[in-house]
Amino acid sequence: MKVLHYSPHMQPGSPSVLAADLACALQAAGCENIVIAPTGELLSRLHIGGVTHISCNSPNMLTAWREIRRLRKTIHRQAPDVVQVYSADAAWVVSMACRNGRSKVTPPMVGAMTGYPWPGAAELGWNRCDALTAISRHLREVVSAEQSLRAGAPWVIPYGTDESLCHPGYVPTENWYHTWRTQQPEYTERLSICVPGAITPLHGLEDLAPILTGLLQAGIAAQVYITGDIRKARTAYVQELRNLYADAGLSDYITWLGHRPDLRDVLCACDITLSLSRKPATWDRAVQEALSLGRPVVGYDHGVVGEYLSSFLPEGRVAPGDIAGVLDTLTQWSGYSPTPVQEIPYPYRLADTAAGYLRLYNEITK
Repeated sequence: MKVLHYSPHMQPGSPSVLAADLACALQAAGCENIVIAPTGELLSRLHIGGVTHISCNSPNMLTAWREIRRLRKTIHRQAPDVVQVYSADAAWVVSMACRNGRSKVTPPMVGAMTGYPWPGAAELGWNRCDALTAISRHLREVVSAEQSLRAGAPWVIPYGTDESLCHPGYVPTENWYHTWRTQQPEYTERLSICVPGAITPLHGLEDLAPILTGLLQAGIAAQVYITGDIRKARTAYVQELRNLYADAGLSDYITWLGHRPDLRDVLCACDITLSLSRKPATWDRAVQEALSLGRPVVGYDHGVVGEYLSSFLPEGRVAPGDIAGVLDTLTQWSGYSPTPVQEIPYPYRLADTAAGYLRLYNEITK
């Protein structure tokens, strides 16, 4: 099986990285993979995985037809069994490239949906696909309700965790722990809570004020570590949060870590990971990694976070917006930790993702 992945918007930190991870996992499973994506820091991952990379630019009104011509030549030369795309506009480009091509057989196209579709996405590109996948059950429900899809309801194939990097047995190095304890002296004295994710109103950081206040009133000293990238946040919003925490007398209990390339280690070091997102998400890498590391997670029970918790740690689910429920769970877990998973459950390993796509490919190429 030869798979050509076309991901013109692939960038680290977004679900578009699925193109690189899936290609490497499929390569390890015995498939041949070519990834057409912009040049960037993900190239080393593709090289290590033995995946062929072909550079491209993100299509726009000025470059689209040039990309279509290049892609047409590549598809003719590589003759893939399947072409997989990761956005609606990528599906449109591939469909244009395959139109009137020199090959008598057009490879089937799979569209991998990783985020909420924008109006018109189905008409532009997704309905040009022979099959569609959704990164979560929540996304399939949203897409099926909002878009008229020619291929029918998408297959649900979650974006699994790479077990070589993230697993319940992983432990940060002693040197890392020494540095962490030196930089965070309150680490050994307080209940440590990591709140990962972008610093936006959608991520519920306002809820930290009553939650922390409730913990302190219960005699539980907690330290919250916010790992969102402050540089990418709206300055006025960050100041609003700082003022909120200061007015509640909580500034000393909140540490703004900013973007951390060692987030995996931070998740391991903290007692609990907390997700307060107000909008149900289609994908949450930090929460999934925390659970895959065997760390306790408390989160609002909606979207993909609810799906993760149902499989990994059902007792971590709290009704969306139920601050009292979050506070109750954190209070209980401050005295004892729930039993962590011993292995990543199906279908949340990257190998499960590759197996799911292989089943789909075999189905559409019969």
